[in-house]
Amino acid sequence: MNDQKKIVLAMLVISIFVLIVALSSFYVQIQIETGNICGCVIPIYLFIPLLASIGLFIGTMFYYLLSPKFEKIEKDVILNLFDSDEKIIVETLIKNHGKATQAKITKSTGLSKVKVHRVLERLENKNVISKKKERKVNIITLNKDLLRIF
Repeated sequence: MNDQKKIVLAMLVISIFVLIVALSSFYVQIQIETGNICGCVIPIYLFIPLLASIGLFIGTMFYYLLSPKFEKIEKDVILNLFDSDEKIIVETLIKNHGKATQAKITKSTGLSKVKVHRVLERLENKNVISKKKERKVNIITLNKDLLRIF
């Protein structure tokens, strides 16, 4: 919902609240003038808390409609921080749930072994990935914080 529609909706909600308070006050005034204080549909001692509750509800709605939203960071925005080769490797790791062997990355990206090695070193220096050697295989793991975002 865009900002103009939110403002119009919030103003509509506030206007309805003011109308409810005005009509309720008018009703109570008529009941008091006719001497029928206890004959109201809503007794006077419940009227004030009722209007206060409605006011809190309206205020909450107003805050909800007009407060800034913390939107989820888009995957593309973060991926645009990387150069093209880094982006390909990070996307490959995301597809593999944050973990893959260096050989698998080389195979799935179509980049040369040397290119993948150099890009992985850059990503490791930036703390985007971690590299763990198990026997003759390098296991590449995406940073846990980045993985949570994706």
